[in-house]
Amino acid sequence: MKSRKIAILTASALAAIVLSACGKTTKRTFDPSTYAGYECDLNGDGKISDSERGLTWAQSFDTIINTIKSTSDNNQRFKLMHAAEDELMSTGAVTPLYYYTDTFLKKANLTGFYASPLGMKFFEESKWGKSTEIVACIASQPTTIDPHKNSSVDGGTYDSMMFQGLMRWTHDGEYGKEGYAVKVTEGDAKSYTKTANADGTVTYVFTLKDNLKWSDGTSYDAKDYVRSWKRAVNSDTAADYAYLYEVIKGGAEAEVGTTGDELSVSASEDGKTLTVNLVSDVPYFLELMAFPAFYPVPASADVDGKWCAQGTTPVSNGAMKVGAYDSTKIELVKNDQYVDAARVTAAKVTFPFSDDASAMLNSYKTDAYALIDDVPTAEIKNLKASIPDEFFNPGQLGTYYISFNIRSGFADAELDTEEKRTVYRKALGLMVDRNYLVDSVAQNGADPADGFVSKGLTEPDGATDWTKARKPYYSVDPADQTANEAKAVEMMKSIGLNYDESSKKFTNAPGFTYLYNKGAGHQAIGEYLQQVWAKYGIKVTLENQEWATFITTRKEGDCDVARGGWLCDYNDPISMLDMFVSNSGNNDPGFGKAPL
Repeated sequence: MKSRKIAILTASALAAIVLSACGKTTKRTFDPSTYAGYECDLNGDGKISDSERGLTWAQSFDTIINTIKSTSDNNQRFKLMHAAEDELMSTGAVTPLYYYTDTFLKKANLTGFYASPLGMKFFEESKWGKSTEIVACIASQPTTIDPHKNSSVDGGTYDSMMFQGLMRWTHDGEYGKEGYAVKVTEGDAKSYTKTANADGTVTYVFTLKDNLKWSDGTSYDAKDYVRSWKRAVNSDTAADYAYLYEVIKGGAEAEVGTTGDELSVSASEDGKTLTVNLVSDVPYFLELMAFPAFYPVPASADVDGKWCAQGTTPVSNGAMKVGAYDSTKIELVKNDQYVDAARVTAAKVTFPFSDDASAMLNSYKTDAYALIDDVPTAEIKNLKASIPDEFFNPGQLGTYYISFNIRSGFADAELDTEEKRTVYRKALGLMVDRNYLVDSVAQNGADPADGFVSKGLTEPDGATDWTKARKPYYSVDPADQTANEAKAVEMMKSIGLNYDESSKKFTNAPGFTYLYNKGAGHQAIGEYLQQVWAKYGIKVTLENQEWATFITTRKEGDCDVARGGWLCDYNDPISMLDMFVSNSGNNDPGFGKAPL
């Protein structure tokens, strides 16, 4: 989960355009929507036939993702997902660095707290000692708290407490070093049935709980779900996650419509049941029903998200509701109208906004905060030793990576084809010593990444890790780092870049701006990457922005290269792949998109 925007694509002729790239203006003639230089194993047979070469992104990646979503054979789904990752990694535009861990500090007397390996944290069942008022700092101010328009983890945390879907995340046991065993259970749904149809489609019928009410005391029912889901796929809403609805019949068509009427979802006349028709047997469907993009929203929810902007107290249906919201904090208070209000312990949860890890730590030390979701890198070793019971570092399902914007023209002057630029991007990735990065720079206990799809996701047998079922895309063995760098140099020579043997540097390798959001950890990684590439004569300028600004800049393609990170939205590898389809608002590299 991160942040971006839907763009409806049409093929356009090659034309010189101007990009504003992190303050620079770069002329561009490359059109990703018509570029036909991809190949993909579209049938998962392990081979690339002539008909699977020379394809556009829409013909290759979009096609295989659509096939995956309409395939009920789980073994075949996984073959196709491996083929999709192969194509993604072949571009060099997504350069994985490490698999995520979740580093945070939690007071020993903060009880009832739970989190999921998907990134979201839950406080509604918490107490801080004997107090039912909790203060926790997890991030700087979000871009939005509209559950249909948000795609950041911090926004998802707020949304998952303010709203509830048909299903919700719950826990099993006390939170420990490995977190809870989390699972989905019924939320607004009282029960559901699942029927496999003769044509391979699947129908779910959800029976809703009685007495569902918004936080203002007015009632809602299944008809509000239909209305809300149509809003989520309405092109005017420009929801980053509209593509998730493609598992529902008509979802793909609804994305390019204006009303969402194509979506095959209906409510009974009395509003007590919701019927959803899926294109296939989707193994993660119930997890989607617990995801913010599928939450109901009130009829007052406008398409631009002003209904829940700062200074408002939006109507919601979850365990908590907004008590106050401004540029410094969001304050959530118990929603007495919530259908399962008896499970809510917290009376108020205040989330101050900050991207200053040192300031967050100081407030934590003075007991102003019960939890902080960022820790200064330089303090990690000491904190592990001094307060081991309060230091948490569980694994997460996600990957920290470098995102190259293929619509940026920063390399055009030296590299005049996309094939050459692809080689250049791959070479830059090989220069990075991922073991040094995680051990000495990030110091977060993470594993260096040898592919994009996260460690921790398993094959259909439920035991074999995804990353063990495929060959690595490059070696992360420390013994191979010298060879990786030597290979990178040869790759760059092969595309015509000039290498000075005496200085061991390139004289005309394209420079660029690396954009990251403010935070000591992101800054340290940016500075390390800058040093790595400077060793080979590549000039990299670092630029940082506030989180909300950074999200907008990155999703609008207004940068050369940016830091990226993605946590799964549900426990299936497709969650880390379908974000890159042409029409996805989360497709930051710009694959298959029209020029800016």
